[in-house]
Amino acid sequence: MHRTYDILIVGGGIIGSSIAYSLSKRTQGVIGVVDVDLTGYWGSTERNAGGVRATWEQPTNIDLSRRSIAFYETVANEVGFRQSGYLWLHDDTAWDLAQPRLSLQQGKGLQVEILTVGEIKNRYPFLDRLGGVVAATFSPHDGLINPNLLKLYYRNAATAKGVLFHNQMAIESLTVEGRQCRKVRLCEMREGTEAFLKTGEIPKRGSFLEINVKILVNAGGAWAPRLAKLYGKETSVIPIRRQVAVVHSQDVDLTPYGMFVDTSGLYFHPEGGNILSGYSPSLEQPGYRFDHDGYEFFLQEIWPRLCARSSHFEKLKQVGGWAGLYEVSPDMSAIIGKVEGLDNVYEAHAFSGRGVMQSYAAGEALAELILHGKYQTIDLTSLSGGRFTKGQLVPEGMHI
Repeated sequence: MHRTYDILIVGGGIIGSSIAYSLSKRTQGVIGVVDVDLTGYWGSTERNAGGVRATWEQPTNIDLSRRSIAFYETVANEVGFRQSGYLWLHDDTAWDLAQPRLSLQQGKGLQVEILTVGEIKNRYPFLDRLGGVVAATFSPHDGLINPNLLKLYYRNAATAKGVLFHNQMAIESLTVEGRQCRKVRLCEMREGTEAFLKTGEIPKRGSFLEINVKILVNAGGAWAPRLAKLYGKETSVIPIRRQVAVVHSQDVDLTPYGMFVDTSGLYFHPEGGNILSGYSPSLEQPGYRFDHDGYEFFLQEIWPRLCARSSHFEKLKQVGGWAGLYEVSPDMSAIIGKVEGLDNVYEAHAFSGRGVMQSYAAGEALAELILHGKYQTIDLTSLSGGRFTKGQLVPEGMHI
């Protein structure tokens, strides 16, 4: 490793990799990315469901996703991006909330269709149980992407420009002098990765290295609060376990379709000849949990909701599943910008499940702020971490 980095990014998931990619196109400085789990076995990117959409409630979230989608269109084959659309089913209550959102989305230039119950049945004949559904919206330019391929695209392009990615590296401590972070003490993790991710404990037998930094970026995802404490700040983020189930249906082939979002909050889409489906129980407690509840989760949360929409889903076989972490902010919008009170520390995390779909524009915007002192393509000032103490929230209601 170098002894001095112009920019050191902590966190090599989809957001950290995107920041590195955008920075590498704009500067010749020494850029490094450190991560305890660069392969992503435990990371949220690898455990992402792969949905991409620009249909949001907040204008800033629309802008982040729309600009990212425009980029994904240019590299669709490389990153497995397929614009197969999002279908949202609405009951009476949800449809009332959808009206102002729809006006905003269409006003932003998004193509969003309104479907009646009859049109839903004609377009999706397997959805033969639409009780309680009053309408649906369909956004054809949204779709599905391969999160791992997208992350590797960012990394490979950044590496070609000279960015250095370092695996099995954990931050043990930071040296902060006044308003500047000067030094980073790294621990080379030869063992204990799982324990560190769950508890934050540094292995006693690790080897340590101290490096100088000119700029530090916290892209730690669900682990961003731990790094924030090391530079003396609190960040309003909590880790929440989210689970998905992969099931097989002999009666329904979803391959031609995109993402479906049910009135219950269930979502599902095609996944390699199977169906990937997820649901977020409201009683899930915060914490660094990666255990998957397996058949019990499928039986209690997934199967009943799928069956409620289609008689063709009565016979399903669970073939897999996994659990990953959302990093959730109080208003369900990301935290991006310079850390208040520090001159050379930046942050980009708390994407609350949409890091993949907003990653390109987020990385681009933060690179602009770091190198030019201001946003140039999208103004993300409203997403600064200081908004929570000022009561200037950006509440996002279209999360699943």
